[in-house]
Amino acid sequence: MFKANITDENDKLVLDLSGDLDVYSEEEFKSLIEDEIETVNKDVLIDIKNLDYLDSTGLGMFMKIYKINEQRGKKVKIINPKENILKLFKITDLTEIFEMV
Repeated sequence: MFKANITDENDKLVLDLSGDLDVYSEEEFKSLIEDEIETVNKDVLIDIKNLDYLDSTGLGMFMKIYKINEQRGKKVKIINPKENILKLFKITDLTEIFEMV
């Protein structure tokens, strides 16, 4: 089950994701992006320590956030990836696009 929690911390939005971000949670996450991220002009910090699974649909949603913020001159940082998810970012060369810690 996918869950997302957003906290507005002065200079950035902190997005805490858990569960599975895949084709089945796409609509929920897409709504969150449109309602919470597109409307605020801030850097985004995505904490994925509790994210268990990510597929290409989920990667596409991360790219959507990246493109929104890139147009505004804002950053997107992804922190605390599990090994299986970090591997997916490396295979797709997205570690070149996202700052990952």
